[in-house]
This record gives sequence, structure tokens and C-alpha cells, in this order.
Amino acid sequence: MNIVSIGAHQDDIEVQCLGTLLRYQKQGGHTFTNIVISNGDKGAQYDHKMPYEEIARIRAGEAASVAAALGGRYMCLNQSDEYIRDTDEARNWLVDAIREAKADLVFTLPPVDYNTDHMVTSQLAFHATMLAAVKTIFTAHDALPKTPSLYYMDAIAGIDWQPTHYVDITGVWERKCELVCLHKSQMENSLKWGGLDLVKFAQISNAFRGLQSGVEYAEGFKPCQAYPRFHAGNVLP
Repeated sequence: MNIVSIGAHQDDIEVQCLGTLLRYQKQGGHTFTNIVISNGDKGAQYDHKMPYEEIARIRAGEAASVAAALGGRYMCLNQSDEYIRDTDEARNWLVDAIREAKADLVFTLPPVDYNTDHMVTSQLAFHATMLAAVKTIFTAHDALPKTPSLYYMDAIAGIDWQPTHYVDITGVWERKCELVCLHKSQMENSLKWGGLDLVKFAQISNAFRGLQSGVEYAEGFKPCQAYPRFHAGNVLP
């Protein structure tokens, strides 16, 4: 499959669904496109005097390194961090990115989360996934023959969100940690801002979902049950 993951910030995909992407990678034959809406330029609580342009440059490099480790690619819309907007331009850009990737499956953030950037990104992905197959929406790439399947990742800290599907990531847990650590700036930023680095945060969240589903570590998902984004069968690894 052609798998597209859409986050608001450069570490969202890694924390919430990287283990699942690694499971797909082990299967072989899939392509990966990681799309981020914001440039991440507010993500330096550890050095609040760092220029926004420098923060964005660092975070883009970190996200690109993770995508490369999957054998995939990283794309960014470059909206301002913490000010993501659902605009015509943003919709069309995301529609075209989904078309360019020839997406069969899209992962995105849940519609309920701790940050409005996440919720607006979820809304953008919800709409763009459908529009990617609408032939009267014109972008640089042709419309897809069918609307991709859309799955929501877990909410941050699991608050106000209950997955319906779980992926056992125990066998790729160590590799997930290695790749999450490529977000060196955000390991420090998360520790400074929230008291936990990204690996510790993921460990708590994934162990909790693992407890719910009878394994050591799991990532939780919920399919978008809205026509025509919902398809029969289970595409999760």
C-alpha cells in the first residue's frame, strides 16, 4: 500500500504511529509519506531565544531523517506552529500531496486532542482525503480512483479518546525508540515543557494501550466511520 501519515508537528507521527509504520516496513512492499502541516517553529522551550527559522530548520531535518529511515519521504506545508488554519490553500495543498503519494491508507490525528493544531489538522485530513478522489477539484496531480481509508491515531495521553483497533508494536519497540530519538531537539523540548522526554512519553502511552489489548506495547487507532473513507476489512498490520 501507499501509506500517508499526516501530523500537525514534526514529532506527532513518530510518537503516535511510528511503531505501526515499522510493522508495515517489516512486511515490505509499502511506500511511506509523512506529511506535517506546521513548520514547528515554536518548539524550543529549552531555548526560547532561538530564532523561529532555526527551530523550523532543525525540526525539518529531524523529521526527514525519520522518514528516510522508513525508506519514505517527508513533506511540510510550512504553516506557522500553533496557528494552523483550515484554508483553501491548505486543503488544496494537502489534496495534491495525497494524490501525489497515490494514497491507499491515511493516518491522521484524532478530531479531539489537547492542541487546536492537532484538531485542525484532523479536520484538514478528513476533508482532503475525500477531495483527493473528487475529479472537479483540480491540482497538479490527477484525482485518485478511490477515497483512501482514513484512520485516526491516538490522542495525546489518551484523554477523551478510546481506540477501537490496536497494533502490537512490542517487536519493533526498540527500533521505535531509536527513531524517536532522532528528534533530538524535541527530546529536550518535551522534557522541558512537559517533564517527560518523547521516549518516556511514548513508553507510558504505548504500555497503557498494550495493557488494554493484552500485549506489552501497542498503538491505538480508530477508523473514520464516514462515507466514503470507511472500507470493509482491516488494513492494519
